[in-house]
Amino acid sequence: MTTKKLFFLFSVLLGMAVTKAFAYDIEAKNADGVTIYYNYINNGKELEVTLGNYESVGSYSGSVIIPEKVTYKNKTLKVTSIGELAFCRCPISSVTIPNTVTSIKDCAFEFSTLNSVTIPNSVTSLGASVFYECLNLTSITISNSVKSIGEYTFAYCNSLTSFTIPNSVSKIEDYLFCACKNLESVTIPNGVTSIGDVAFRNCNHLTSITIPNSVTSIGEWAFKDCINLTSATIGNSVAKIGESAFEGCKELVSITIPRGVKTIENNTFAHCNSMTSVTIPNSVTSIGNNAFCDCNSLTSVTIPNSVTNVGEWAFADCTSLTSITIPSSVKNLGEGSFCKCNSLSSVTIPNSVTSIGNDAFSACNRLTSLTIPNSVANIGEEAFSYCYRLKSVKLGDGVTSIGGGAFHGCTDLTSVSFGKNVKTIGGNAFRSCSSLTSVDIPNSVTSIGEYAFRECSALTSVTINNSATSIGTFAFGECYELTNMKLGNSITSIGDYAFFDCPALTSITIPNSVTKIGDYAFDGCIGLTSAIIGNNVESIGDCAFHYCEGLASINIGNNVKSIGILAFAPCNITSITIPNSVKSIGDAAFWGDMPIPEVISKIEEPFNISADTFSDETYNDATLYVPKGTKNKYKSKEGWKKFVHIVEGIPSGINQVASDEPQILRRYTINGNKATTPKNGINIIQMDNGEVKKVIVK
Repeated sequence: MTTKKLFFLFSVLLGMAVTKAFAYDIEAKNADGVTIYYNYINNGKELEVTLGNYESVGSYSGSVIIPEKVTYKNKTLKVTSIGELAFCRCPISSVTIPNTVTSIKDCAFEFSTLNSVTIPNSVTSLGASVFYECLNLTSITISNSVKSIGEYTFAYCNSLTSFTIPNSVSKIEDYLFCACKNLESVTIPNGVTSIGDVAFRNCNHLTSITIPNSVTSIGEWAFKDCINLTSATIGNSVAKIGESAFEGCKELVSITIPRGVKTIENNTFAHCNSMTSVTIPNSVTSIGNNAFCDCNSLTSVTIPNSVTNVGEWAFADCTSLTSITIPSSVKNLGEGSFCKCNSLSSVTIPNSVTSIGNDAFSACNRLTSLTIPNSVANIGEEAFSYCYRLKSVKLGDGVTSIGGGAFHGCTDLTSVSFGKNVKTIGGNAFRSCSSLTSVDIPNSVTSIGEYAFRECSALTSVTINNSATSIGTFAFGECYELTNMKLGNSITSIGDYAFFDCPALTSITIPNSVTKIGDYAFDGCIGLTSAIIGNNVESIGDCAFHYCEGLASINIGNNVKSIGILAFAPCNITSITIPNSVKSIGDAAFWGDMPIPEVISKIEEPFNISADTFSDETYNDATLYVPKGTKNKYKSKEGWKKFVHIVEGIPSGINQVASDEPQILRRYTINGNKATTPKNGINIIQMDNGEVKKVIVK
């Protein structure tokens, strides 16, 4: 029972309990000796059958005959109405209603055990919920005198098998036959103009329905989950079919939508699993969300030129749909509109389309090629993800953004032609495109999102042009064949894990525009032998070059302020120069299995570092070169003082070797000419301690 229904019943009962202890004005026995309770109505001129006192709800039982007239205190009055809740929850098997009764009010027989009933010709109206959940009611006869039948009146009458709506009724109210699970047939007369919301929902045994030409609207959920409905004939006058009207009609084979319908509402035919074809008239301008979702027997559909919008998930999971022609009138393809149409082998997107929604063609795994027209500006997230057989993609010049995951998992994709105006490549955009071998990212691109090309395992070459400013987290992670990587001069940040586990990458030049190298940026690039870090880099993240075991030389720019934990560990570096700009070095930053023979620190005011910043082998065997006059400072700082060999003087050329010993100051030939390099024969050398030597060079 709905919240609305419960609230209604509760309100009626509460009102009765508050107003008086007894729910009736008089009581009188009928010809069979059964006591029947009445209220005066119509200024005391007529009687209405009601229930006894509040506590006696359900007090009528067996067969009840309602008399036409009642004589009480020498006054005879006609019985003209059956009041609200009069026989509610009564264990009655039958009731005889006299011809004097003209109305039967709300909830009069609800929850009773009534088996059958005949409504006399005198009755003109039935209130709401009159026979609600009369589970034993198998047949009911209603004459054409009845003009209105209230909402819920036959809802949940599970034993009712057939029903003929009187010709006098003009509207089928909301929930009228809802959940009449054994209702096999119903006749709707030509006088009916509308079918209310949820009117026939869950009528599980209803196999066919004919909606006459008089009907102009079908309400929301009207035939929802009529799981055995195989055919539905909709009259030509219907202008509106409500949301979910035929949703879940699993046996419905085909449907013809009348010409007057302008909108196919949300979920209208969703989950109609047996539907093989549908005719959409030219009057339709919009196809709503989930309109034909999961119609997995639908093989073809023609969208007329009148349609401007295809809603979200409109044809999602139409797994038998092999082709679709999108008319030039369509402007928007909604989110998931053709998602999981895994028999769809071709699609033509017209120049009218300006946006392709998220998941629009996701998992259309028979789609082999794709051309995005110039009219499209945005490709939504996951729009073509997991289109496994998609081999080539051509993006129109109008495309400015490629959404996150747009082509994620397109494992057969070998080539992508970017348009001239793409600005953003979203996160995961081409992730796991394992057949993609090269990418030329155009100058228009300003950002490459996280995971954008992750797991593109066949990708060998990438060129990032000069407009891109950032490379996102994991953007090129696990591109195992990537050997050539050219970074444009506008890149300012390289995200965490950006080139994680790219073992074929042999060298990298970080341009001067970059200020930050993220954590794990080149972690696992075991083939990397050289790295040049631009002069504007300020931070090198944790594990940035972790497990770059082939890295022998590295040039750290002069503006680096921080070097993260394990940044270059374990790398087989032969020489490292740490610029004076560095203010912090993380734990194990230069730790490795092999000692670094030469460590040059230009830091003039050394700070404490961890005892494991370098390996014990480096501390014991390497020579640490420090600026002149700073040796004692280094010997007083944690970490630095572990170096066994500390030498003042920074090596800067062939004639200047840092040492505690006197260094060469000037060199002359035997003729007294100044020499910059050794000459054959006798050389005169002046040392920085004033000593002059003669050296023979052969």
